[in-house]
Amino acid sequence: MGLEEIIAKLCCEESVKAAFLLEGEFYSEVIDEESSVVESSMGMPLINRALEEVIKRETAVCIFCSSTFEVPTDHVMLMEDKCGNVVGHDVPPCMINDFKDNPEIFWLSDDFAIYPDRTKNDIMFVLLPHKVRSIGEKEGARDPILLYPATTTDIMLRKHFRMSLDDPRIATAILAFNAI
Repeated sequence: MGLEEIIAKLCCEESVKAAFLLEGEFYSEVIDEESSVVESSMGMPLINRALEEVIKRETAVCIFCSSTFEVPTDHVMLMEDKCGNVVGHDVPPCMINDFKDNPEIFWLSDDFAIYPDRTKNDIMFVLLPHKVRSIGEKEGARDPILLYPATTTDIMLRKHFRMSLDDPRIATAILAFNAI
């Protein structure tokens, strides 16, 4: 499968509204914008390991989708201390039963757990790449991952591809992979 077929396959997903190739100067601007976000909305330092992985891949596609597209099956956001100890993390729906009765956890929200007894000094948010299951080597895409960009990058992508800025049912994601 070529790139056009991969994009067409993605667009056939019920949860995908549109998909567009990211390339050239605009893609560089998107990477620059996403790289400039170094602090979370709560003022904590932000380490974007997902972006680091996107940059390593040769092809990137912007996807506008619903929340049902590629629902995570592993953690995609952590809180770490400066030594790399995990002090909190998101809890995907498929893992909720593994954590719901854990007495060591304080629930920051319905899907984010914090361990109050672990180190609390110099905490940072870490965004992890989200592994993709809907395309893979069979389609010609090696190591596909998703990044859900920061709000400023999201707005940039929505404006560029003429997508609604006000529709909360549509999420923006960047899918990156190496072509086979």
